[in-house]
Amino acid sequence: MKTLLITGIYGKLWGTEFGGRPSREYHYRHSLNNILKMNPTKCVCFTSSEEINDLKNLFYGQFKIDQDILEFVEFDLQNTKYFDKIKKLKNIEKTKQYDRCLEVQYNKFLWNYNLPQIKDYDRVYWFDAGLSHGGIFPNEYKRDKSHEGHFYINLFTPVYLEHLNKLTENKFLMISKNNTDSFFWSQTLPQKYYREYDRSKHIVGGFFGGTPNKFLDICNKFESMLVTLLDQENDLYMEELIMTCMYFNDKEYFTLLEFDDWYKRENHTDPNIRYFYHTFII
Repeated sequence: MKTLLITGIYGKLWGTEFGGRPSREYHYRHSLNNILKMNPTKCVCFTSSEEINDLKNLFYGQFKIDQDILEFVEFDLQNTKYFDKIKKLKNIEKTKQYDRCLEVQYNKFLWNYNLPQIKDYDRVYWFDAGLSHGGIFPNEYKRDKSHEGHFYINLFTPVYLEHLNKLTENKFLMISKNNTDSFFWSQTLPQKYYREYDRSKHIVGGFFGGTPNKFLDICNKFESMLVTLLDQENDLYMEELIMTCMYFNDKEYFTLLEFDDWYKRENHTDPNIRYFYHTFII
């Protein structure tokens, strides 16, 4: 089955008008190298003009990744669709100290315009480049105790990708975190955007996907809701909040990988609590 992964690496956004996590270049690069161990047919990684040459040298040189497998695409975030509308609502000074980039979040659903080859594949998934790291996976799944080993999680395998492909035969796959009681994680969109308001689940944007037709359909639905929010609201909303509303407005369209919390905490005594890494256990 031909599988396309889409991702992005923008590791130098902290302190800029875009906002982003500080000092993440090493993290994103080694994490993506491990995600590629799932053996997709193709992975397309969007990145900046400042980073693209270093990324090519690292992945094609040191990591020995075939250029036919991993393609880097230079994309200036100022060319993000609706950039002017986003900027109009953005508090630039606050964003410089914010660790999430809204343009990257929204482009998860807008970069499909740059990928006419999507329909050449059987499955299409977005994967956050930094998803493979020891902060959300127990030590037993890490390669070793070294700093580098922190990013090499042995759950990213071809068997797991086959598992995702089976789950997405008829449904679009998303990840859902318990958002109730002590597991509460996030507020959501204003109630008026829901057919029936429900915030019991929080959809996570770390990875999602399905068939090309469903992927493009979700991208269109996301874009439509994004435009409505940009036109009608005074706030900017993270992609996960939009995804959560999309799920509750059309639950039959989706299949969920569900978990309660990101990792085990001291107050967790219930042995039935599901952690994020459990979504990788098959």
